[in-house]
Amino acid sequence: MTRIPNTIINELISRTNIVDLISQRISLKKQGKNFLACCPFHAEKNPSFTVNTEKQFYYCFSCGSHGNVIDFLMNYDRLTFIETIKELSMMHDFSIKRDSNIYKDNNYNKNNLYQLMNKLCTYYKDILKQKKYLYVYKYLQNRGLNEKSISDFNIGFAPSKWNNIIQKFNLTPYDQTLLDQSGMLISSNTKYKHDRFRNRLMFPIRDTIGRIIAFGGRVIEYNKTPKYLNSPDTEIFKKSQHLYGLYEARTQCKNLSCILLVEGYIDVISLTQFGINYSVASLGTSITDNHIRLMYNITDQIVCCFDGDYAGKQAAWRTLNTALPYLTDNRHIYFVFLPSGEDPDTLIRKIGKDRFLKKLTKKQDLSNFLFETLSKKINLQTLAGRVKLSSLILPMIHKIPGPTLKLCLLQQLGNKIGILDDNKLNQLLKKKTIASTTNKIQKNYINYSITHVLIGLLIQYPKLSKLIPNIQGLEQCKQDNIVIFIDLVQTCKKYPTLTAAQLLEHYRENKFFSKLETLAYWNHLITNDMIETTFIDALTKLYNLTLEQRQEKLIARDRIFGLTKQERQELWLLNQKLSKY
Repeated sequence: MTRIPNTIINELISRTNIVDLISQRISLKKQGKNFLACCPFHAEKNPSFTVNTEKQFYYCFSCGSHGNVIDFLMNYDRLTFIETIKELSMMHDFSIKRDSNIYKDNNYNKNNLYQLMNKLCTYYKDILKQKKYLYVYKYLQNRGLNEKSISDFNIGFAPSKWNNIIQKFNLTPYDQTLLDQSGMLISSNTKYKHDRFRNRLMFPIRDTIGRIIAFGGRVIEYNKTPKYLNSPDTEIFKKSQHLYGLYEARTQCKNLSCILLVEGYIDVISLTQFGINYSVASLGTSITDNHIRLMYNITDQIVCCFDGDYAGKQAAWRTLNTALPYLTDNRHIYFVFLPSGEDPDTLIRKIGKDRFLKKLTKKQDLSNFLFETLSKKINLQTLAGRVKLSSLILPMIHKIPGPTLKLCLLQQLGNKIGILDDNKLNQLLKKKTIASTTNKIQKNYINYSITHVLIGLLIQYPKLSKLIPNIQGLEQCKQDNIVIFIDLVQTCKKYPTLTAAQLLEHYRENKFFSKLETLAYWNHLITNDMIETTFIDALTKLYNLTLEQRQEKLIARDRIFGLTKQERQELWLLNQKLSKY
C-alpha cells in the first residue's frame, strides 16, 4: 500500500457522503436510517445491499461485500487504491501535492514491477513466434489450442538457457533489484543467479483489473518435473489471493451467473475456447478463504470440477470445508467428478461441449456430497455409527451462516440418525456449539466474547474510548484480542475525532485489519441506549478477568518458587480489589 498520509485519507473520507457517491452509480431506496439496493457485486432479485449513513459503510448481507467509499470505488469502478484517491481528490477539488509520498516508495516500486512483468510477457510471446521454436507452437496446436486462444491468454515460451532474462535486458542496478523482487530469478549454490523458468510454456497471471503479476510455467517434455511451476509470492502477487483466468472470465461477461473451478491452466484455456468462458483455476495451492470470498463476490454459484480419483475427492473435501463459513442461503456450491484419467481439457475434446455441459448438470450439491462422503466411512446401521455421523457433521453445519440451509442439513441429518424432531435437532446443535465454545475458552483464559464485544463496539463507535480511564494492567496479557484492543484504544485516544470509516481505513495495511474489518460490520443487535452500558460492563469484566489471571499466576509462583516482597504486595492488593466484586 502506498504511504499516503492518514490526514489526506481521513479528509477525503470525511468530505465524501457514501450515500451520494453510491447513488450516482446504483439506485438506492431509503429504509429507516439506512439505504437499500440490489447488490452491484453479485446477481440478486431481492435487495440485500445496505448503506449505513451513520458509519459511512456499505454491506451486502447476501454476498458479504462491504467497505467504505474507498472500497466501493475500488470494487465498483475497478480502480487501484491510488486511482481511487485521485478520483476522490478531483471530486472534492482537493489538491494532493506530489511530495506527499503518493508517487514515492512502495507505489513507485510496484508500478515498476508491473511494467517489468509486462515486458517479460512480451518477451516470452515474441520467443514463441520465432522459427527456431516452431515446435513449441506446434505442441500447443497439437494440444488443441488455436491461435486466438494463444493470443488471448498471452501464452509465451521461456528458452532452456540459464540466463535469458539477464542477457535480453540491459539491467541497471535498480532493474536487477526489481528482477530479484519479481521472483523471476533464483540463486544457485554459486554467487550467480539464473532464470526460474526454463524450457517452459509461460502463462501470465493477471490480477482482477488485468495487470500481469506473475507467471505459471508448464513443461513440454514428457515426465519432466515439476509439471507446473509458479512464481513465488512477491510484493504484487500472493497465490492464495488470485485465480487464473478470473480476469479473462470477467472481461467476457460482467455478471457471471456461475464460476467453474478447475485445476489447470490449459483446462481454463480449452474450456474458454469451447465457449465455456467462466472457468478459473487455483495457482498450485489448495483453495483458500480468499479464493472463496473472491468468487462469491462475483457470483452466487461455484461448481468445482475435479478428477474422480482419491486426490480429486480430497481436494473437493478441503474446498467444501473452506467454503462452509461463506454459504448463505443465496450461495451454492456444487461438485463434479470426472472419469479417472480425464481432466476438463481432454474430456471436452473427446465428447464436445454439449455432452460436457450435460455432465456438469449431474453435479452434486452440498448436502449430497457432504453426507455421501461421511456415510462411506460410517456404518449407519449401528448406534455408534449414527452418533459418529452426528459428531462429525454438527460442527460443519454450525459453521454455515445461512439459516435455511443450516435447517435443511439438520433435517437431513435427523433422517439419517433417526431424530425427526426439529427442536431436538436444534438442541443437539446448540450443545455442540456450547461444548466447542467451552473448549476454546479453556484454551484462552480471557473470555473471547468479552474482547469481541469491546473491539466490535469500539471500531464502530470510536468515541467510546473516552469511557476507558486507562489500560494499565492489560499490557501484560499477550492474547491476540487484548493486543488488538489495546492498539485500538491507543489509536482512538491519539485521534479522538476519527469516524468509524476513518478508523477502519487507518488499519488497512495493518496486521489487525482482517479482524477489525469483520467486527466493523458485525450486527451486534444492541439498542443505541444500551451501547455505552454494554461497553462499560464488558470492560469491567475484562479488567476483572485480567486481575484474576495475574492473581492465579502469582499464587502458582508462590507455591513453586516463593514471591519477592514486591510480588507479595502486588498479590495482597489484587486480593483486596477482587474481594470487592
